[in-house]
Amino acid sequence: MKLSIAAGLVAIAVAGASTASATEVLGMGTPNAEQFRAKVTSSDAFEITSSKIALTHATNTDVKDFATMMVHDHTATTDKLVALGGINKASLESKMEIGKDGKYAGNDLLSASQAAELNSLNSKSNVDFDKTYMDDQVQGHKDAVALMEDYAKNGTNKKLKAFAAETLPTIKEHLATAEKLDAAMGKKTM
Repeated sequence: MKLSIAAGLVAIAVAGASTASATEVLGMGTPNAEQFRAKVTSSDAFEITSSKIALTHATNTDVKDFATMMVHDHTATTDKLVALGGINKASLESKMEIGKDGKYAGNDLLSASQAAELNSLNSKSNVDFDKTYMDDQVQGHKDAVALMEDYAKNGTNKKLKAFAAETLPTIKEHLATAEKLDAAMGKKTM
């Protein structure tokens, strides 16, 4: 099962050099500060959790290296948001934990579809895991780039606008790396 991480993000799809507007993708404009913060923390939570799964399930060394980078960088992004206020780190971490039943659950941080994708990823192995994980990373980072671009340009909270502008180059680097890895895997499976 593939998850469009867009369900967890307010984002704009990015295809090549052209971009779509938030209205075209989501039927709404730029998120307010609270919505932006929620979308970024949801995205980070999914990236961190899926990447921790990748560290144990991936077979491709490059995928594991990418997952290590995702855990590090998205933890840093979350820490920056926590420092800006309005978010409790302990609460976020508890909502990313696997349940007693061995499953991830949807909550106010992880959407039901994100939880389902985490459970699906957790059950995959080998090349199937690697390809699914990287497909998700490409889509999620397209969405994240669009979210950051939109908020940096149109957001109303000055601190969050600065955060979006500061974070955008790293997210673009993640996208470029994810696309490269995903393309290489596509060639291996053909």
